[in-house]
Amino acid sequence: MLEILLSISASVLIVAVAAAALARERTVSNGLFALAALVLALIEVSDQVLFHISSDPVPLRRVVMVLESLLPLLFLSFSLSYSRRSFSVPTSLAWKIVAVGACAFPVSAALVPLESFFYSPDLQSEKMLFLGNAGYWFYMGVMAYCILALVNVEATFVTASSSEKWKIKFEVVGIGGILAVLIFYYSQGLLYRTINMNLIPARAGILVISSLLIAYSKFFRGNNVKIAVSHYVLYRSFTILAVGLYLLALGIVGEGMRYMGVSVSRDLTVFIAFASGIGLTVILLSGRLRRKAHVLVNKHFFRHKFDYRSEWLKFSGTLALCSTLEEVNHAILATYRETFGMKGASLYLRDGSQGKYVHAASQGTASANSLELPAASGLISYFMNGGRVFNPLDGEYEPAAEEAALIRQTCARLMVPLISNEQVVGFVVLREQLAQEKLIYEDFDLMRTLGKQAAVSIVNLRLFQELAETREIAVVAKISSFVIHDLKNQMSSLSLLIDNAEEHIDNPEFQQDMLDTVRNTVHRMRNLMQKLRGIPEKSSVHAEPVDLRALAEKTVEDLRVTRPGVDMRWHGTPVVSMVDEEEVRKVILNLLLNAYDATAGRGIIEVETGYNGGMARIRVSDNGCGMSEGYIQNDLFKPFRTTKEKGLGIGLYQCKQIVEAHGGKIEVQSRVDEGTAFTVCLPLHQPEAVAGGNARDAKGRKDA
Repeated sequence: MLEILLSISASVLIVAVAAAALARERTVSNGLFALAALVLALIEVSDQVLFHISSDPVPLRRVVMVLESLLPLLFLSFSLSYSRRSFSVPTSLAWKIVAVGACAFPVSAALVPLESFFYSPDLQSEKMLFLGNAGYWFYMGVMAYCILALVNVEATFVTASSSEKWKIKFEVVGIGGILAVLIFYYSQGLLYRTINMNLIPARAGILVISSLLIAYSKFFRGNNVKIAVSHYVLYRSFTILAVGLYLLALGIVGEGMRYMGVSVSRDLTVFIAFASGIGLTVILLSGRLRRKAHVLVNKHFFRHKFDYRSEWLKFSGTLALCSTLEEVNHAILATYRETFGMKGASLYLRDGSQGKYVHAASQGTASANSLELPAASGLISYFMNGGRVFNPLDGEYEPAAEEAALIRQTCARLMVPLISNEQVVGFVVLREQLAQEKLIYEDFDLMRTLGKQAAVSIVNLRLFQELAETREIAVVAKISSFVIHDLKNQMSSLSLLIDNAEEHIDNPEFQQDMLDTVRNTVHRMRNLMQKLRGIPEKSSVHAEPVDLRALAEKTVEDLRVTRPGVDMRWHGTPVVSMVDEEEVRKVILNLLLNAYDATAGRGIIEVETGYNGGMARIRVSDNGCGMSEGYIQNDLFKPFRTTKEKGLGIGLYQCKQIVEAHGGKIEVQSRVDEGTAFTVCLPLHQPEAVAGGNARDAKGRKDA
């Protein structure tokens, strides 16, 4: 009866823990663990049922084997996704073979005759399965996949940082306990070609302990850990060696107990062994004990405490993998904690805008976010003058009240300056040690060395961020200049319209022209705002067939309304081009306004459309002041270069950008005091049906 209650308790507990974890965080890993837990629970309950039913238990044993056949695929998939940043099946040939092999277990359990797997003369009384050839390889395969899953889980834990290990330590022990007891349970087939089902209560007891450990880890320590596992760690697992040594140790203990005549049931012996193993694992994973072992080895077996080159290269590699300042901050703290065995650490960095050192990051200690340290404080001067690590207990420097408050709240035992270019970039506050040891000059020397490297990384990353911000500001300034230039043109048209309205407001034709001009101006300003709203998404112009002659004619007529005294002439042939109409209208308007300024409103401006070597052409010329050759070569199309008193110097730069975005080109011919001509060439629109005719017409017009 006790065995039944133990199996039921184990089944209910593991399913409840898995379901609660899945409800709390719906991930692939939790989903696979829930399926594996359900299968284990069904196996546990089914094994107990077949011992107590009055009918033949062998058919039910077939059901148990089908359930057991699902374990390789479930545990393999779970181990590959557990706490990993992404769930991806390895693509190598070996892993493909492993995956196919895991899928073969359910097929064999369902199709291979049961007598090929095992025979049992009296299963309910003996609780022993004598394995045939198929059963032997089946259970050896299940055991092998459990070992492989244990290797994957171990690799995840080994790759984790110290803070991540603290979160998942008990969960890893629980998962390892489940896999280890299954490995031992099925390893009997390797040793004795039997499956001893008398060990089911021991298996159930380990499931209970493991479930409690997993529940504690998930619900009290949190498990939002995502780890990237390298092949180097994966292929150098300690699990395979540990499994062999552990089974050997159990055999020696068993033989010793028989030699001494200790009468203890086998299932109780196995339970005690596994429970002790889990407890020993928890102890060995203790950071404090590992640090004590590290101190013992360094103290008695090595002449030098640290390999400076190795420590520096490791720290440099860690910082190189960081892409943000936050990642750099936590990498610095993690390195100090792991290298010197500290319980916790905090980082304070200088805020240039405030002239203070403010909290940047913490690990394993109170953050003291509200505390700040002025840049002019005595402690910073102490760091700057000597570059030494500050120990509040050595009495060399007496901290001020504000400094003492920070030391008290962060439980500081040491404070390491981060110095670069003779400036204190920040400082690291270290708590007490995991294992008390006497720090020597090597410790302090390495602390200062790491501090200098950390300071350089922080300064470089800050400079990079400032450069990125400067570039963003430059982009905004560039866009703003374009916007201001366009708005200036619109406002200029409206200003001239208002000036002319005082004289011609009673003229019906002027009234209609005025309404059309205002309406077009509002429409263009609305389009400008829409384009500004879509700047991040817009990567190319919106090209469509446009008649350049009609577009030029309309632009000239709009300009005539605001500048009625200008002699503007246009001529040419209709020519259709694939362009963004609004953008090309800006080009024509900019060229016309430049020509108007060059002639001081008293010259002649000509606009011509046609063909130019297989491209559409717009030519705007004037008889104004012209430009020098040097200005054309060095300044004409450069932004913020202008000869106008009130100009911004981006009109022609914007024109060039628009034309080149269409795949076209813009050319200029000019002579001082004679005039200027701008020629814009844009792609032709040639429908397939008339492409040949258009090409011939274009050639004929060019020859003419």
